[in-house]
Amino acid sequence: MEQVKYTQKDILERVFKQKRMGVGYDPADVDSFLDDIIKDYGAFGSRVEQLKSEVARLQVALKDAQDQLVAVKQQQSVAPQQPVQTASQPQPVEDQRQAAVAQQAAVTNLDLIKRVANLERVVFGRDHNSAE
Repeated sequence: MEQVKYTQKDILERVFKQKRMGVGYDPADVDSFLDDIIKDYGAFGSRVEQLKSEVARLQVALKDAQDQLVAVKQQQSVAPQQPVQTASQPQPVEDQRQAAVAQQAAVTNLDLIKRVANLERVVFGRDHNSAE
């Protein structure tokens, strides 16, 4: 972006040199000042156009993202509908997690029972189970 030479305050407070003869301003000084203002307006116009194109690009990106969101929601709604879960019913993920924990506990309990049985055989001998 081009560097802006004058602020609004600079323009407002600008005092032109007066010619020695008569009342008025030095035309060369006024022309130079106006040329600089024209350049500033050009810089502002370029910046405005740049920002407009960026806004347009971001609006397109936003529209694309919204379209993707709609597509994902539609895919989820097209997927087989699962029965609506109430607060008292655990969700399917919870059921799977609980089943996995229960299975691990069952395997662990079974392992413990086998270990205890093996220890009993070693300590009491094989005939201990048949004596009862």
